[in-house]
Amino acid sequence: MHERWRGVLDLAAEQYGLVTRDRIRGLGVTDRMIARAVSDQLLCRVTQGVYRIRGAPQTERMAIAAGALASGGRVSEVTAAAMLRLDSPIPAVPIHVTVDARTGQPRVGRLAIETINRRFQPVVVHRSAFVDELGIVVDGISCTDAARTLIDIAGRLRVDELEDAFERARRLGLVSAESLARRFEVIGGRGRSGSPKIREVLARTRPNPLDSKLEGRAWRLIRSSRLVEPVRQFRVDVPGGRWYRIDFAWPQLFVAVEAEGFEWHGSRARWKADRTRVAALERLGWRVLVVTWEDVTKHPGGALDRVAMALAERSRLARSA
Repeated sequence: MHERWRGVLDLAAEQYGLVTRDRIRGLGVTDRMIARAVSDQLLCRVTQGVYRIRGAPQTERMAIAAGALASGGRVSEVTAAAMLRLDSPIPAVPIHVTVDARTGQPRVGRLAIETINRRFQPVVVHRSAFVDELGIVVDGISCTDAARTLIDIAGRLRVDELEDAFERARRLGLVSAESLARRFEVIGGRGRSGSPKIREVLARTRPNPLDSKLEGRAWRLIRSSRLVEPVRQFRVDVPGGRWYRIDFAWPQLFVAVEAEGFEWHGSRARWKADRTRVAALERLGWRVLVVTWEDVTKHPGGALDRVAMALAERSRLARSA
C-alpha cells in the first residue's frame, strides 16, 4: 500500500472511518487518485467532500461526524443536545450543524448524509457570528457546549422541558447558572426565540441541581403550591461518618420529601439500601415522605396534602415543645 494511503487510513481511524477531500489532498493524494479509489469502491462518498473508507460501519455517530466535517462547523441545536445527553424530547434528526457566518466563505449548500440503506439524512446548516466560542468534543465530534445548546433549543421546548434539560446539564457538570447567564448576555435577548424561557429558568435556579425528571416534576409542584419552599438536595450527616442527601427538606421541622421512581428501585439491593437510608434518617427524628411519578402527575393534590399535613404536625409539636 502506498504510504500516502496509510496516512489516509490512520486519519479515518480517528473519525469514524471518514476523511475529507481536503485532508486527503493534504496528504499528497491527487484528485485522480481519489477518483480511482472511488471507482474501485475503496472510498465511498458520504456527502459533499466527505468519504468513508470501505468497511467502516455506518452508524449514527458516523452520520453526525460527516455533517460536521462537510460543513466545517460544529454539531448544534437538538443534535448537540442528544450528543450531550440532555434528554431533550425533540428528535435529534435531521442533523444540525452551525458554521461561522463571518469567515466570508460561500454558504454551505444543501447537505445530506448517505446511510446504509441508501437513503439520505438531511443536514440543517445554521450560520452564526458566535460559532467560534468555546465548544466541547463529544465522542470525537465537535459540538456547541451545553450553554449554547440550551439557548439554541429553548424556543423549541416548553419551560419545564428546558428546566429539565438545564438541571441535567448541571448534574453532568456541563453548565452552571452563571455560565448560562454569561452566554445568554452575549447571544440571547430580544428577537431570539426562547429568550423569555431562558430568563425564567435562570430566575428559578436554586443551588444544587436536581437528580431526575421526577424531582423536577416534584419541585415544580411544590414551587407552585403555598408550601414554604424547601431546601433542595439537603445533606444530613449520620453516625459512622456517613451522610445522605434529601431531595427536598424543611430542616427546621425535620420533614423530608423523597422523589422515588422505578429506575431507582431497579434491584433488590437498591431497594434495601434505600430502606436502610430512610431508617437512619428516622432515627435522627426526620419524617420522610415518599412521592412517586404517579403521585406528582396523577394525584398532585393528594401529594401536596400529605406534605402540608406533615409540616403542620411538626409545627404544632415545635410550638408545644
